Amino acid sequence: MSPPRRGDAPARAGGWLRATGRGETAAAIAALAWCALRLARGIGPAPFYNSDSAVPILLMQGLGEGPFVLYYPGQDRFGMWPFLAARWMHLGTPEAFQAFSVLALCSAAIPLARLLGGSAVAVLTLLAPIVLNHLVSWNLFQAGQPYLWQSVALCWAWWACRAAIDSGTSRAGWAAAAGLTLASVLAIWASPLSIPALLGVVALEMLRVRRWRAPEGIAAVAAAALLEARLRGLFYRYVQGAFAQRFITPLRVDVGHFTSNLASVANALHGHDVLLPLGLGGALALLPRSNRTERCGQWILLWLSVCTLPALIVIGHFRMNGFSARYFTLPAYWATAAAVSGAVSLVARLAGRARPAALLVLLLALAVTVPASPRDPLAPLRREVAELTGPEPRVLLGSYWDVYLRASLAAKGSLLPLPVEGDYNRFPALTGELRPERQVLAPCAIDRPDGTAEQYGALLRRTGPELRPGDDASLCLHRVERAARPVGSLP
Repeated sequence: MSPPRRGDAPARAGGWLRATGRGETAAAIAALAWCALRLARGIGPAPFYNSDSAVPILLMQGLGEGPFVLYYPGQDRFGMWPFLAARWMHLGTPEAFQAFSVLALCSAAIPLARLLGGSAVAVLTLLAPIVLNHLVSWNLFQAGQPYLWQSVALCWAWWACRAAIDSGTSRAGWAAAAGLTLASVLAIWASPLSIPALLGVVALEMLRVRRWRAPEGIAAVAAAALLEARLRGLFYRYVQGAFAQRFITPLRVDVGHFTSNLASVANALHGHDVLLPLGLGGALALLPRSNRTERCGQWILLWLSVCTLPALIVIGHFRMNGFSARYFTLPAYWATAAAVSGAVSLVARLAGRARPAALLVLLLALAVTVPASPRDPLAPLRREVAELTGPEPRVLLGSYWDVYLRASLAAKGSLLPLPVEGDYNRFPALTGELRPERQVLAPCAIDRPDGTAEQYGALLRRTGPELRPGDDASLCLHRVERAARPVGSLP
């Protein structure tokens, strides 16, 4: 037997590293696929669905037209690009949109794997917050909330930012800057609070390379903000002309309430289990790291968890809405992600050559604990709604919390949702559907003794018996005798 040659040991070590790297990637992909299958079932791990969730689903199904569909109907927040993409793909149910949402979330594992130095770390960082924080699992997959889409866009923007800064002003750098612009537009369109998040990412990436003159990243975020402002202006002009409304959210500085707001935000962070992972992630960020890139990744995760908090303290809109729990979904998600990323990286370093086994155990733990939705939680309500449809489209008149929920579960276009006059109308154009001979399902309780009712200037006459007699929400079939007032003239 010939003696081992000098180059054999490094070659064997390199082969072992390549093999373990491929094994880690395969295990991470398997865990990601399994978690995706569980999360995509039904409507998510916390099967909550109401009219606020149903409104964008109706837009996805084709309700609304023109620039009106750029933002969540009836307001100027939460850009509807995920639902417009789903409309283009002809998705038609909340369950189909849930599957689409999970695929989008899982796509963020690609940039995170490059940013955090490994596919296993990326998958655990991306999905463990759903297991570890109830607020995240409750809000992240609700169709009426922007946080999943905002987070996915921020992940892709972060990767593009790093590529743009590392490539400089070369052709590859400007191509990455174009990708950063696109991802930033989607993030800002989902929520304007993405602007400080993106600026912080650019600043920290510049600090990583110690290059303070990085025009690619700054120019890309600025261009994205301008493009989103143009979309918003187009939306404002359209709704003003079509409906004589602006749908502008007042964002006034909450002078005189800063101290009380700070206390309320701190209490909410404690109550929603944000402070502990935030502190843990910060402590892990201070530990010695193998390189500056790894330290930068940890600090950016921490930045994403705190960047929206100043707005909660300074802007009165959030206090006026009682500091709703949903406003803390993004801090909860990213703080937990920072803690998980730092902890997994520490475990991997301490494990040494046992790193593959340690990561495999963590991935198995994630796969076992990831929650899943009941298979068809909306089936009973869907069967009930099927009894309300007829051979021709009907206007469904009722309370806000009833009409959008039911219409989104009916066959496409069979029920046209319209809240009773005085309730909040998310689709003002639908008052035009109150035209002569149109069938209307309306609460029997709004009828006058002669069997007529008036809504939006339209005269309705009852033509059928009660549906579900004895129910508090009993409906009666009506027919329109006089059309509603023109949309722009409605009070």
